[in-house]
Amino acid sequence: MTRFLLKPGDIVVVRTSGWQAAAIRFGAALAGKPNLDNHVAGFSHYDSGEVPWGIEGRPGGVGECDMRPYLASRYTVTNALQPGRGDAQRLALMKDAQGMFGTKYDWEAILGDGFDDLHVKLWNTEWEHDLRPGEVVCSSFYAYLYEKYGWAHPSLNDERYCQPADWTAFCLENGYSVNLG
Repeated sequence: MTRFLLKPGDIVVVRTSGWQAAAIRFGAALAGKPNLDNHVAGFSHYDSGEVPWGIEGRPGGVGECDMRPYLASRYTVTNALQPGRGDAQRLALMKDAQGMFGTKYDWEAILGDGFDDLHVKLWNTEWEHDLRPGEVVCSSFYAYLYEKYGWAHPSLNDERYCQPADWTAFCLENGYSVNLG
């Protein structure tokens, strides 16, 4: 069923394991946001063996990921039902995503997110508009791409600090998510 629901450019918000993942979910709970998930990836394509592949921002830099574990989780949320994204635009967005392979992880934004979740604002260095960011996190990566294409996305007035919980809320509040199982 998943094979026919996801198209290039659809995002999935997922729960992963480890203390960092738990800290992200804890921060979301402190901020009063959904705390189901802690990571965002975008669906890219199926390979010839029917393996779903995606592109994600991660500490090692933007790169490809096997999406099977993400799609198998009962916590996964997606925007598969979001309207207004044509096939040509979807492919162009994913080509732009591939063009950002290796982009560094934005540790400053992660730290800023943590302080923001505690309701402490130490700084707010926004990305310069019309410039490709030099560093991203998983959720800001797709907020940047969606903004570039004029697609609806979590409205924060600053894509750099978009968190997985913001994507979860966006998908659920707009009725875009479907059961992928």
